[in-house]
Amino acid sequence: MMRKGVPVEKLYSQLFKKKTYEFFVEEEIRIFEETQVEIMVASPIPTCRMSTRILNLPLTVLISGTLTPPFFKSGFASFPENYENIFTKLLPSSIKNQFTKWYLLNNKLLVKNFKRIARKYNVQPFRSFNDLHLGDHSLIGDDINFLGVTPTEEFPLKNYIGPIAGDLFGRHQKEVDDDIQEHLKKPGKSILLIMGSYCEKLLFLKILDTLNQTNHNIIAVYTSILEKEELPKTNENILLKKFIPTPIVVNKMVDLAIIHGGRGTAYTAAYSGKPVIGIPIFIEHQYNIDNLVRHGTAIRISKKFFKPQELFNAITTIFNNYNTYLINAQQLAGKLTKEPGEIKAVERLIEIVISNVKK
Repeated sequence: MMRKGVPVEKLYSQLFKKKTYEFFVEEEIRIFEETQVEIMVASPIPTCRMSTRILNLPLTVLISGTLTPPFFKSGFASFPENYENIFTKLLPSSIKNQFTKWYLLNNKLLVKNFKRIARKYNVQPFRSFNDLHLGDHSLIGDDINFLGVTPTEEFPLKNYIGPIAGDLFGRHQKEVDDDIQEHLKKPGKSILLIMGSYCEKLLFLKILDTLNQTNHNIIAVYTSILEKEELPKTNENILLKKFIPTPIVVNKMVDLAIIHGGRGTAYTAAYSGKPVIGIPIFIEHQYNIDNLVRHGTAIRISKKFFKPQELFNAITTIFNNYNTYLINAQQLAGKLTKEPGEIKAVERLIEIVISNVKK
């Protein structure tokens, strides 16, 4: 469903029905009691929020900053591209973005299904979808400078632990493949195309075909999007790779990256200090790209209404104004934390455990 581009909110409602929720909550309660869990750490799982509330277990959630109320309240949440159509495109962005802000803060999706469970166990029901995927403590896997938000009492600065997105700081990097090094020695501008593993096959092929019509040197990473026998015939300016073990090193070697905006690719691009063209697949990708756009390092173009000319124009715009985009990208890279998010997460978790022990 994700590979087909089904929005996450629709994915939730289609996968989880009332009986599914009740079954999950009952099983979680049983397992947590059997194992005598005292503190819970999880990703944003709605059923886990319910079961820990019933058992009065402290819950710490690791969550993306673009899925939290401070980000929504900041006004940075743009209207989800997946819901754009010929009618919504006629509306001013300011109106659509204002509606998006209101909806994300007051979304009742899935809450109704949990009211019945809350009554059954005599616990306070949830008000909105935000209540379902936040915890007693919410550790935000983003750099606060990248998000551009202000800390609050509920979301203090110490809970912004920074990105957990692979080896961003070069501690375990391997050598770059010889064919990549040779390819990037060719004269001219260079581009890294890396769209994660959830990019739709047809979109990836369209992007590849567009790049095939340029004279730029392209490193195209196809991961699990394409099988080897599905690879198209390309010109010599394109080097196709299934996998690169050192994305951040390659990202630093090229002039421009084209990404889908997943957490890993977005932060790899940000820490590399190079300009970006973003073609987001999901709403979280869109907001990651928007963060880069606000810092003056990126251009976002549409997946749903993808046009080759729009990609050509974005590449031309960046290369014609390259110094500006490059300086902005390097300034952003200099602002970002240099401490791995997983280390800060462990430090914060220890504080939370000690605090709960004292209670």
